[in-house]
Amino acid sequence: MKPSKAVIPFLLAILSLLLTFACTDKDAGEWTPKILSDELQKEHYLPDYSYAGYKWGEEALPVFEGKIINVTEYGAIPNDKKDDSDGILAALEVAHKTEGNVIVHFSEGKFILKKILFIERSNIVLRGTRNNGKNATKLYMPLSLNELPVPESLNELKEYLLVNNKRQREKERGIDLPFSLYTWTGGFIWTNYPGARGKQYMQKYNEPRKVLANILTGQRGNNTFEVVDAAKLNVGDLVRINWFNKEGENSSLIDYLYDYQDVRVGSRHWENPEIPLTKQEVTITSIDGNIVTIKEPLLNDLKPEWYPDISEWKHISNVGIENIDFEFLFQEYKAHHVEYGFNGIYLTNTAHSWVKNVTFRNGDNGILTDLCSNITIENVETYGRKYHYAVHFGDCYNMLARNIYIQAPVVHSLTFNTGSRLCVYTNCTVTTMPTLDQHSGLNYQNLFDNCLIYVDDPEHQIITMGGAKYWWPSHAAFSTFWNIRFNFLYANEPGDTIKIKGVADSPSERLVGITGNYPIDIYYPINTYFEGMNKPNIAVPSLYEYQLKSRSKRKKSK
Repeated sequence: MKPSKAVIPFLLAILSLLLTFACTDKDAGEWTPKILSDELQKEHYLPDYSYAGYKWGEEALPVFEGKIINVTEYGAIPNDKKDDSDGILAALEVAHKTEGNVIVHFSEGKFILKKILFIERSNIVLRGTRNNGKNATKLYMPLSLNELPVPESLNELKEYLLVNNKRQREKERGIDLPFSLYTWTGGFIWTNYPGARGKQYMQKYNEPRKVLANILTGQRGNNTFEVVDAAKLNVGDLVRINWFNKEGENSSLIDYLYDYQDVRVGSRHWENPEIPLTKQEVTITSIDGNIVTIKEPLLNDLKPEWYPDISEWKHISNVGIENIDFEFLFQEYKAHHVEYGFNGIYLTNTAHSWVKNVTFRNGDNGILTDLCSNITIENVETYGRKYHYAVHFGDCYNMLARNIYIQAPVVHSLTFNTGSRLCVYTNCTVTTMPTLDQHSGLNYQNLFDNCLIYVDDPEHQIITMGGAKYWWPSHAAFSTFWNIRFNFLYANEPGDTIKIKGVADSPSERLVGITGNYPIDIYYPINTYFEGMNKPNIAVPSLYEYQLKSRSKRKKSK
């Protein structure tokens, strides 16, 4: 018999405690994954995820200090049931004109927001008030983004959706509707470098990149490489390395990215040879002649036939969003891809920044990201009706989502979307309609780490892929599931094995320490590395934390 809704939270708490005790019981026998050994990694490459997050995970999120601009002094008065948009925007305008670090402060109480708050400068924090979870700052959005004027930066996406007749068609529900602008884009708080282009959709809008150096050679996992001429490079610059496919459908770069596995690859991989097929945002730490050293290990080899180069990346940094509860007008979720635009935060062209201590209720999307690197998103909770995304990693690099709690049903609970690279979800809990999603579009080397997943429907597909066929397969090589614990809340016979359908076109995945309260069998057919299936008490519960500590020890020993 299925438990009532009132009983479920209690059962979840008990199951979580039992699982925690089981996983920390040393008498049951801890084990250390063999794939952590240098010797085995020569055969089974395991990416280094330890550079994900703010300041590469090496520093705690800052207690940011600066000039405080209080929104109440500009007419945004909480709890007065009046629209506070103009007052908040006035405070934000002053903040953008203020030199040095600046904090836009919200007192406790409810603020009504009907306009988008654009953040287009570095060294700024939007900070709410939260006293032990009580008397918090709440932003209430009674309108959706669909009801507001379309931002100029979305005109290209608007044209793309119309030209390509992007529609959501569900015959069984009688749905045939055009895609919304806000299904994976936009938010009531929106970061961007001033005037910077967002995601590229239409080739006719492409502009010449500012190329700083052409690259001769380099090897995946190393921090140094050789360029033709380093004259335009500077130590401390945060720049972009680009790889190009100019070989067409039968490209050596495509073969390399998919680990030479037999997968069907979509046309986006070769349609635009002048646009980088993949990229990496890196910080230059030293230059010796034409030898360049960067902070981050190279994602891929650098070969002449892939025309690698270094280009400028315009971005903002040191941006924080803290201690805010987001609540939206309740409207039932309409349909996939036709969301109204009840979106909380959209981060674009932003680096070394953070979002912490935020909640979302009744949204379409909590946090969306594109064209970002090294952002930490932590202590996020999602409640209410059905969402499209909770915390979404799009075309981003080295992103970290930590301590994410998802209670609401979400189409893509934890997702690596088009273009995400070396991004990490760690210490996350999903209690309702869970999906671990890899969304096509050349996302690769990403990590689901130390997550607790509750499943109450035997027909629900947990491991998913998405995206259009022109970006298939589901991901490229070396994505990792590490210490994922499943709690199945429906009745089974003792000892029954529960079969979880993996993604059939998933090349060279790493699955380590996958357990549950019933034995699990996961289908992954293409060169998958399995270790510790149905084997509890892993001695390394978090790969991210393990690699971060190991790197710190190596650094101190030098």
